[in-house]
Amino acid sequence: MQNFNVSYDKEFDDLFLFNPKEKSKGSIEIGDIIIDMNDKKEVVGVQIMNAIEFLRELAEEDLGLEYIKNEINGLKKCKVDFKVKKNLLLIKMYLFK
Repeated sequence: MQNFNVSYDKEFDDLFLFNPKEKSKGSIEIGDIIIDMNDKKEVVGVQIMNAIEFLRELAEEDLGLEYIKNEINGLKKCKVDFKVKKNLLLIKMYLFK
């Protein structure tokens, strides 16, 4: 599991998770998610567009949009774990206040 930095753009509702020590060599776009990878095919960044709605849909309980807005603005760090197997990329993101 790697420590990533967190940045949130309120104006565009984009959440950025990134490893400041790595550089992206390519990106994969899947819907509202952009995954940046280095030359070793490791995840070095994740951009989530429409982040508030994305996180609301992932929540195990029905959380209001205002609650998620307040929580997303207070994010301080995250940890990202990823595994690549053949044609499958599994990414786990842990967000912390």
